[in-house]
Amino acid sequence: MRVLVTGGAGQLAHAIRQIWTGHELVIPDESVLDLSRQDSIQRVVADIRPEVLLNCAAFTQVDRCESEAELALLINGTAVGWLAEACEAESARLIQISTDYVFDGTGTRPYREEDPTNPVSAYGRTKLEGERQATRCSKHLIARTSWLYDAWGKNFLNTMLNAAAQGRSLRVVDDQWGAPTTCRTLARQLKMAAEQDWKGLVHMTCQGETTWHGFAQAIFEAKGMTVDLGPCGTADYPTPAKRPAYSVLSGERRRSLGPDLMPDWREALQEVMDHPEPA
Repeated sequence: MRVLVTGGAGQLAHAIRQIWTGHELVIPDESVLDLSRQDSIQRVVADIRPEVLLNCAAFTQVDRCESEAELALLINGTAVGWLAEACEAESARLIQISTDYVFDGTGTRPYREEDPTNPVSAYGRTKLEGERQATRCSKHLIARTSWLYDAWGKNFLNTMLNAAAQGRSLRVVDDQWGAPTTCRTLARQLKMAAEQDWKGLVHMTCQGETTWHGFAQAIFEAKGMTVDLGPCGTADYPTPAKRPAYSVLSGERRRSLGPDLMPDWREALQEVMDHPEPA
């Protein structure tokens, strides 16, 4: 397949490069494919004529989205509609990456695809609009994921390791629950889903659940590090954007569609520790 990938500088695109072997990947620079301009999107998609467009690009700085909501909506919402239109014109499939932040976090069991959405942040609202816009492409797959990280890029894992290396005492939130998910496991699931022509809305996160504090503990244990790490509450560190307290996503539909390549989050973390670059 010829696959056009947006967001080439991001951590997920790095995993796509490593995992999507056997396919022709086209990953243009942001100066070439400018998601803020409809004409740029139309021109690039028409020139490349991809069979699949994998949209890894997003305005993901959750707190900045609150103060730059217009820009967040442009990149996370409006631009997805332009991508969908361009894909429809070329009979291409659009794979849109979405987020657990489309839910309000008041649930007590893993969210299913059909559960009502109710985002509590500008980031969540704009990503939900991106989901709506993606459906303008008749061949679309919307993959919701959560707490993405890997050995590379700016993410929670590297933030924790860098802080610990400086000898800092760490207090990490212990009342927000989710499923840490590695970019490489998501890339594997997306590759299989594209090859098997999955459609619609599918949750793609690692299995199990933990808090940010529990995730930090597991990171340091896996590295064999002794760190001054303690729990704290969300209220102790207020942020501009509200986070969902519980945003674990159910994998039931994913498992009904085909092979489930998403391991338990602890197993995925160990793989990152053992193999900084995926095999």
